[in-house]
Amino acid sequence: MEDKANATMADPSVITIDNISSRMPPHNADDVKKSTDHLYALVDMGSNGIRFSISDLSPPTARLLPCIYRDRAPISLYDALHSSLPGSRELIFDSDIIAQVAKRLAGFKYTCDSYGVLSKNIGVFATEAMRTALNRKEMTDAIKRESGLEVDILSPQVESLLGAMGARGGFVGVRGLMMDLGGGSVQMAFMDSGASVSSASSVEMLEASTGVETYWGKSAAFAKSMPFGAAKMTAMLGKGDIDDIRNDMRTRFQETFQGLCGSFEELQKQVENEGVTIYLCGGGFRGYGSMLMHTDPINPYPIPSIAGYKVSGKRFRQTREMLRVNEVEKEKIHGMSKRRREQFPAIVEVVVGIISVVPNIKEVIFCGGGNREGVLFLKLPSQIQETHPLLLLPSNHSMSDTQVTELIEILSSSLPASQPGTKIFTREILSYIVKYMWENMADISNLNAARALHTPISGPMAGMPGLSHEVIAILSLTLCARWENDVGKVDRGVLGGLRGIVGEEGAWWCDYLGAVARGVCGLVVVPRRNVGDGGKGLGFRFKGEWTDGLGKKGKREGVRLRVLGDLGAREKDVELEKVSGKVGKGLGLKRRVEIVWGEEL
Repeated sequence: MEDKANATMADPSVITIDNISSRMPPHNADDVKKSTDHLYALVDMGSNGIRFSISDLSPPTARLLPCIYRDRAPISLYDALHSSLPGSRELIFDSDIIAQVAKRLAGFKYTCDSYGVLSKNIGVFATEAMRTALNRKEMTDAIKRESGLEVDILSPQVESLLGAMGARGGFVGVRGLMMDLGGGSVQMAFMDSGASVSSASSVEMLEASTGVETYWGKSAAFAKSMPFGAAKMTAMLGKGDIDDIRNDMRTRFQETFQGLCGSFEELQKQVENEGVTIYLCGGGFRGYGSMLMHTDPINPYPIPSIAGYKVSGKRFRQTREMLRVNEVEKEKIHGMSKRRREQFPAIVEVVVGIISVVPNIKEVIFCGGGNREGVLFLKLPSQIQETHPLLLLPSNHSMSDTQVTELIEILSSSLPASQPGTKIFTREILSYIVKYMWENMADISNLNAARALHTPISGPMAGMPGLSHEVIAILSLTLCARWENDVGKVDRGVLGGLRGIVGEEGAWWCDYLGAVARGVCGLVVVPRRNVGDGGKGLGFRFKGEWTDGLGKKGKREGVRLRVLGDLGAREKDVELEKVSGKVGKGLGLKRRVEIVWGEEL
């Protein structure tokens, strides 16, 4: 295994696949005495910087990996090992950098104590720079002396696993090539989260994987870490010998990718058929994603977070254009620091290396998670890992599962099954819409429309795992349409950008379902009453039919929405025809929605 080749197994400071469950034990939510026992503090001593975070794994929202504190120290351990200053020595940390790092970790330990984090729940781990430092013990001893914290060194294989699991934690499911570009190294793995499920925690399953193959265990077994990080590549490119560096990197990439294709049938199928999906995480790849977002055809791009941003393989390959923009753009590029801009040519070299060895790239998805999120995700039982994040978001309206189910069925009944465009509304998305379509009923519609538009983008749920940019756009557009898209001039650009993400067809269906949701809120003024009451329920459903012959001249296609059931006096309180008449306004699709009232269930 790669761990045995790259790490000294007798060194207790090195975390390997063989000891990961004892060094990073799972979280037992049933074995806590107070709320702060659910807190985990992590330090990622990366090559480009040191990142600190405190996260809360309290049920029922542990799957969301909610972070309550975050900080970063701009200390490059890679630069410290390769300094050209007088008196510096290659691969040796000098006394000043050791003192700086120890002081920052001592400060973080004080922060952890202030939050009440248990000492056993504080983890410090280091990657490529610390693996290669000749005097890393001096560094770890100083940290121990100043802060009382022990430093764990991640073996290359474990670093690959944690990066992949951190990326995986940001999505409902993954199936594709996983790559992580840090300052000192780049990782490559394949992961198919639908391959197996167990009730045990992931770290427990890793050690018990003999005879019990799990998707994360197999992914870890074949993952590779290679010494082509952004900081390292920047330094090597500065010294010349570009052809030798390129050839070495591409040879290593090719060997690793071919090995993964031989080990994972699903990856080979992607190569030969629909195309390869690549998930990219790490600061280097996020920098490339930020440049793609900066130059996106949807301009300005409406979602600030890089997590969940997706581009086609064709757009991913536009490396020359990205290099040109980095050279000529004088203004700040969102998501890119000055250091990342300086490293961008090296980042592009890695991207070109990927393009040269991975055929038939279908799409590339950028991820927000990394090693810290991977550590936290591995601590969760598999059934919690597989929980859809949208089902965990709190709502101001307390509804039972029965009530939510009935309202989901009502919304679903309005969607013509024959139309592929309606497939964007998964049960989890419908659940979110149901829980939020009664929010802030006392506020005026234009305020609610703006709030609904921005909540998934920049509100409390922004940046939460499991939300691709397409899902964010669907939630924003549908709930904004529930309030008749009553937004001001500034937000019209945001509305248009979100429509661009889902496309004209998807935007029309978001408008349509938002109008239906508004109608339901008129029929059901208080969601907690009557819904699911005594098995009688609300007493109405819809029947959405796609048809032509609509409109005054009978030349339009669209939806004939039948309202089925005995509504009694409620029918008079709803102007559903008026609401439905605005569906698709500004989209250019000549469609119509017509309402037929009062048919029996």
